[in-house]
Amino acid sequence: MPIAWLELFGMTLTTVAAMTSTGMILLAARWQTIEVWAYGRARRPWSVWAMAGLLLVLWGLALRDFAMRPEGTRSWAGWCLVVGIPALWAIKSMALVFNPRGRAAVSSISGDRAWRRIGLARLPIAIILAALTLLA
Repeated sequence: MPIAWLELFGMTLTTVAAMTSTGMILLAARWQTIEVWAYGRARRPWSVWAMAGLLLVLWGLALRDFAMRPEGTRSWAGWCLVVGIPALWAIKSMALVFNPRGRAAVSSISGDRAWRRIGLARLPIAIILAALTLLA
């Protein structure tokens, strides 16, 4: 049985979204240390680039998996995972990751309450990703 790359991609995204949201809720203001480490400097650590690269490879495999499916088996949820989510990533990356002002804004978030609110606000993303993965 071949690996279902699209489903693996969706499960990975769901897990990462759930873990980061939970981390923000549980660690609260201590989460800022992680954000500053990943985004607060002029250069990202090599491990952040490695994780991004692995995620891009997984996306590429998922895209190929989706493209190779017979025409009638491609669902709207699959399209959302292989086209919609990466498009949103690109927008987020331009606004936050590759924009010095965006990085500074994220790195300057402080306080337990602020991080918990962000974590709670992000939890629905994990639920949506899980649903898309199941429907893909």
